[in-house]
Amino acid sequence: MVEGEVYVELPEQAWYRRLSLEYSLVQEHEPNFNVVDGDLTHYRGVIIGMGYYEGGYFRVEIFLPRSFPYDPPEVVWHTRIWHPNFSDETPARVCDEIVKSKWSPANHVVTVIEALRSLLNEPNPDDPLNALAAAEMKNNPDIFIARVQEYIKKFATPEQAFSEESIPL
Repeated sequence: MVEGEVYVELPEQAWYRRLSLEYSLVQEHEPNFNVVDGDLTHYRGVIIGMGYYEGGYFRVEIFLPRSFPYDPPEVVWHTRIWHPNFSDETPARVCDEIVKSKWSPANHVVTVIEALRSLLNEPNPDDPLNALAAAEMKNNPDIFIARVQEYIKKFATPEQAFSEESIPL
């Protein structure tokens, strides 16, 4: 928490209702995501790539803090990726305003998943977290696409994404 910010959380009963709502929305709209060990504050799933990332399967975890929905969830992107808006490390940092500056208590876990899917499939080289990937995308698209495909083959296969061994503890 930043100095001067006020820590806000829902009353206990409202918190459990909100967690229940989040769970039902994820069950309805995101079949590749589920709670981990029955914990409604911890989701794990796979986002399937399209466009440049066609054929890629990307493992993601989402953690809801006790201050949710006033504060955004924490997103952990476990699959290494070559993308202008993700860092080239494992886990990757995500450059996405929905889980940072544009967060609103009206957003839901499914909103976060959709924003991640959109960011994955529609890279923005003009607002990069990975400047080298952004420069490649703009100036050498053939090299960029080849590197994206190389990363998918190495790190983002269905076997890796859905494997029990690849599930972080």
